[in-house]
Amino acid sequence: MSLVRLPYELVAYVVQDLDLADICSLSYTCKKFQFLVQEAKITKRLLESRAPHSAEARDARVSKDYAAGLRRLIKRREAIAAVSPYLVATVAFAQEWLYENGVLCYCRGRELRILDLHHSAASEIVVDLRKLVQEALPETRARHKYKLTLLYYSHNIVSCVYSQVRYDQPGCEDFLLVFNPLDGQIFIAARVESISRLFVRNNDRFLYCGITTEPDDQGAEYWDIRGFDITACRWLDGRLRVPDVLGTDVGSTICFEIFDGYFYGLSNLRSLDVIVVDWVSYYSCFRFPLAKNGFRDVEVLDPCRQLWRRDHTEGPIDDRWTLLRFFKDETTGQLKVLESRSEWLEGRITARRTYYTTPISFDRPANHGTGSDISATKTQQGATPRRWPRDLHMVHPGDGSSTITPTKCPLRSYSAACQTFIDLVDDSSSPDPRDQRLRIRGGTRRPWTPGELAQLSAPAAVAKKGEQDHEALLRQIDALYRNETGLYWPPSQNPSSAADPALADLYAVLNPPGHVGNPHGSWDERSMVYATGGGAAAGGLKALVFVSWDPSIHLSGTAAYPGDLGVGRPGGWARSSSLARPAAKASAGEKGKGGDTPERHSTLQPDATSDPGSPGSNTPVGGGNGGKQVSWRTLQPARYREISRGYHFAL
Repeated sequence: MSLVRLPYELVAYVVQDLDLADICSLSYTCKKFQFLVQEAKITKRLLESRAPHSAEARDARVSKDYAAGLRRLIKRREAIAAVSPYLVATVAFAQEWLYENGVLCYCRGRELRILDLHHSAASEIVVDLRKLVQEALPETRARHKYKLTLLYYSHNIVSCVYSQVRYDQPGCEDFLLVFNPLDGQIFIAARVESISRLFVRNNDRFLYCGITTEPDDQGAEYWDIRGFDITACRWLDGRLRVPDVLGTDVGSTICFEIFDGYFYGLSNLRSLDVIVVDWVSYYSCFRFPLAKNGFRDVEVLDPCRQLWRRDHTEGPIDDRWTLLRFFKDETTGQLKVLESRSEWLEGRITARRTYYTTPISFDRPANHGTGSDISATKTQQGATPRRWPRDLHMVHPGDGSSTITPTKCPLRSYSAACQTFIDLVDDSSSPDPRDQRLRIRGGTRRPWTPGELAQLSAPAAVAKKGEQDHEALLRQIDALYRNETGLYWPPSQNPSSAADPALADLYAVLNPPGHVGNPHGSWDERSMVYATGGGAAAGGLKALVFVSWDPSIHLSGTAAYPGDLGVGRPGGWARSSSLARPAAKASAGEKGKGGDTPERHSTLQPDATSDPGSPGSNTPVGGGNGGKQVSWRTLQPARYREISRGYHFAL
C-alpha cells in the first residue's frame, strides 16, 4: 500500500524512527505530508524526542508553538550544513567588543552599548561609562585615562575590567566591574592586583573569576579561582587552586563553562614534570556545584579510565589550529568535548584537520579534590593501552588544504548537531593586504543513503594488509558518511561574465570598506560575529559583522537579497500554518526565510515598571533598585538601524 494512503496515525507511527532530515524531505514530497511539520501534536513529539535540549525546544515550551520551533530547528540545521546563512549585516563600529550568549556588547567612546542579536532587538541599552564609574568607584573621580576590557555576558550581567591611568602616578590600577544593566545594580566594583588571563563565568546566582598566579619558587603557575554569591552580594569563602599544567590558553588548551548548576574546567594538557614513556594523552576535567560551599565538593575525573585523547605516536600537532570547547548535545543533553586538531597523522607530508567529540560523564566514580586544591592526575607506564578504539561517529575528518594558513582563517567553528565545520577565511589572491576578501568556508557530512551505498563500487570497509590504523579508520568513516568539503559562501564573481552588482555589494557587507586587517571573531550554535579593521585610517574603530543561520533572527533595515546565490530553500511547508499561532506581522526587511518569523522580544528590556520614554530619547531609564533612577543607563535605537548595511535571504 502506498504511504500516501495510510491513515494519519500510521504515518505518524512510521516517521517516529526517521531522522529529522528524512522527515523534512518527506514533507516536501506532497501536500498530504506537510502535516509532519505543521500539526501541533506531531511536531511537539518530534521536537521533544529529536532535540529536547535545543534552543528551539526551550522556546517552544514557552510559546507552545512547537510547529514553528520544529521548522526553525530544521532550517537552522539545513543552513549550517549548506554553509549558507539567513542574514548578514554590519551591526556596529567599535573599539572594544564581546559576543556571548547571543548578546553583543561593544564600546565606542565613553559608551558601552548592549544589543540582543538573538532576539532581534531594535533597541540597545547604552551605559555611560563615566557616570557608571563615578557611582561604582567614587575614589576614581580625578581626571585619568582609562581602558575598558569586556570579559563576559550572561543572564543580563556584564563583567569587565576598568583600567585607569592617573596623570600623577605611574602605571595603572585595574578594577573588576560586574553589573546588571537592566535593573541598574552594581554587584562588584573592586580593585584587583592581577588580571593575568582573567576570565569570568556566571549564571543568575553565582559568578566565578580566575587568574593565573605568579610563578612560585619551583616556577609553577596556578589558576586561582574565586566565587561570588550574586544573591547575597558577597564573595564566597575560600579559593580553588588549579595547576597550570591544565593549560593557560582559554579556548585552545583549557576551557571553563557553567552547565546545569555546575562549574566545569577541562584541559587537553597533562603534567610536564613527569616522564611519560607511553606518550598517551588524556583530557583533564573537574567540576564543582554552584553553591556557597561548592569548592569543598570538587570532583576530578580519572582521565585514564574515561577521557583518552590520543596517542602521540599518531603524529605531531600544529597547535595553531587547536580548538577546544564544551557543548551540550541537543538530543541527549549529555555534556561533550569538541576538539579540532591539525595533525600530521602517521608520517604524512601534509597536516589534516580533524574534529573529535568526547562524551563527559561524572556518573562513574570520580576522584574528589582536596578541598581548595586540584592535583594533576599522573599516569604511569603500562597503566593503559597505547591506543583506544575511536567511535567512528565522533571523528569527523576535515580537509588538509595547504592554501589556508591560520592567519588567513581567523575564526573556526564546528556544529556537532549538523556535523559541519565553518571557517571565516580571507581568500584574497592579491598580495596587497588592502584587498581583503572575507567569506565563509566549510565542510559537512551526512550518512550515505541505502540507494547511494548500492551504487558505490567500493565494498564495505575492510582492513587491508599493511594498512595503518588511521588509514583503516578513514576507510571505515568513508563507508558511513558522504563528505562535502571546500564549500564557500558567497560564491565568487563569474570571470566570464559581467560583475554581479548585488554580489559585489554583499562582499562589501562582509568586508566593510575602510576596515581591513586583524579579523577575529566569536561564534555560537546559531550565529557568529567578527571584527575587522581597527587601524588609524578608521580612527581605531573595528567594523562588527553579524552572520546568522537562525531563520527567526531578523534585523530592521536589512534588505532582501536581490540576486541569486544558487541555494535551494524550503518551500511552502516552511510557512506558518493555520494550526500554528499567527506570527507577528513584519515588514519585508524583517522577515526571515520562508516567512516563518514568530514574534520574538528581546530579554534586554528595562524593568516594565520604569518609564524609559521614547526609544530614541536619552532619558535615564528607571531601574529595579527600589524605584531609584539609574543615571548611567539609557535606551536608544540600535546602531545597526542607522548603519542599514545588510541582507536577509528570504524565499
